[in-house]
Amino acid sequence: MRRRLTYGVSFLLAVLATGTLGYHFIEGASLWDAFYMTVITITTVGYREVFPLSLAGQVFTVLLLVAGLGLIFVVATEIGRSMLEGEIRRVLGRMRRSRILDRVRDHEVVCGYGRMGRAVVEALRQAGRPFVVVEKNLEKVASLDEMGVAVVRGDATQEEVLVAAGVPRARGLVACLADDAHNVYTVLTARSLNPGLFIVARASEDGAEQRLLRAGANRVVNPYRLGGLRLAHVLTKPAVVDFLELSLGPRGQGLELEEAAIEEESPLVGKSLQELDLRRKFHIGVVAVQRGQEFVPNPEASFRLTAGDVLVVIGAKESLEAFEKTLLGANPKGGNS
Repeated sequence: MRRRLTYGVSFLLAVLATGTLGYHFIEGASLWDAFYMTVITITTVGYREVFPLSLAGQVFTVLLLVAGLGLIFVVATEIGRSMLEGEIRRVLGRMRRSRILDRVRDHEVVCGYGRMGRAVVEALRQAGRPFVVVEKNLEKVASLDEMGVAVVRGDATQEEVLVAAGVPRARGLVACLADDAHNVYTVLTARSLNPGLFIVARASEDGAEQRLLRAGANRVVNPYRLGGLRLAHVLTKPAVVDFLELSLGPRGQGLELEEAAIEEESPLVGKSLQELDLRRKFHIGVVAVQRGQEFVPNPEASFRLTAGDVLVVIGAKESLEAFEKTLLGANPKGGNS
């Protein structure tokens, strides 16, 4: 469509150039008079002739008029078609988003599509997690639409916007707006809509962390503090950072760290790590076990699992998937869906 429109405009410019040069050489008119005569001819505005026309000039005018009107019709048709197709795409896009938002359950809601929100969206896409983005910037919403991402345009601090994004039935929410106060309002509103929602919030100022936690956030991340620690670790512990990049970076690069929640009906309940023998059977290792608020790093082989424990395991993606399907019967918490 864009190519056809470009061709049409190019041909129209060619007709203008041809008409200008034709009148200039046939009638000896100045370039400006020839151009003016060409414009009033192909637009049929009905002004008088700029200069007297010879028989050759009259024939040339007829040919120019036919060619010009045809090209104007083509260009106008393409412009109208592009506008109509664009509107149809927007309507269909809204209908598609509406259907997705009506069906989505146990998803993540990303509030804000700045640099941090973009990184969160990319990570969720790689993990295969369903998600909805809340963003009020029209250009960013259009960009997300083109990517096929479910997006709600609006202010994330407003209850009706979060309801439209499915927060009452969502699994988690990331509040990564640029302003700490807006993140606090977003967390407060989201928590009131879904008491069981897992909320992660961004904090730019040190004092904002406690406010976000009191507002209802489960976790608060300060990107500047984390970035500073990361830079220091690259200097002091480069091998450790490289290993974490390998295990926590984009999928398909080798080892992965994953977590798996042990449900009450899981066959792992009551079993010791020695009995499970995960390293031999699945080629994965247990890095730690979270029990309540406590972490047990590098647990002993005699450590027995109970319902509610969260295993932190490491291994190749295929090994983790085999472990998941065989023993968990469900996706690991935070894993692929």
